[in-house]
Amino acid sequence: MGARCTFVFKHDEDNAVALYSHWGEESMYSDLAAAVEHARPRWGDASYANRMMISYLLQHDILSETGYGIYACDPSDQGFMDSPITIDLTDNTIGQGEEWHTFDEFVNYHGSHLVKA
Repeated sequence: MGARCTFVFKHDEDNAVALYSHWGEESMYSDLAAAVEHARPRWGDASYANRMMISYLLQHDILSETGYGIYACDPSDQGFMDSPITIDLTDNTIGQGEEWHTFDEFVNYHGSHLVKA
C-alpha cells in the first residue's frame, strides 16, 4: 500500500537530508522538477536550495501528521530507501544509478508543464 519514494538531498560525500514521501512516487519526477525550479534563485547555496525544495514538496501537507518524514543519512547508503532519487547539491545534478542530469536538463524534461517566469 502506498507509492513510496525518497528524495535524497546530498550536501557532501557523507551527509544528506532525505525526504520520504508515502504517496509521492507516481508524480515524483514532475514534483521534483517543480521544486528544483522553485529553488533556482538559490542553486548556488545548498542550505537554502534544500530548504526551498523541501518546502515546495511539502507545501500542501506542511501541517499533516502523516505522509512525509525527514531524516539525515549517508547519501551512498540508499539500499533500504523506497525509490530513491539523489539531488546532488554539490554539483547541481539529479540522478539514480547510472542516469544523471543537470538541474536544467531535469527541469526542462520533467517540468515541461511548468510556466516559466
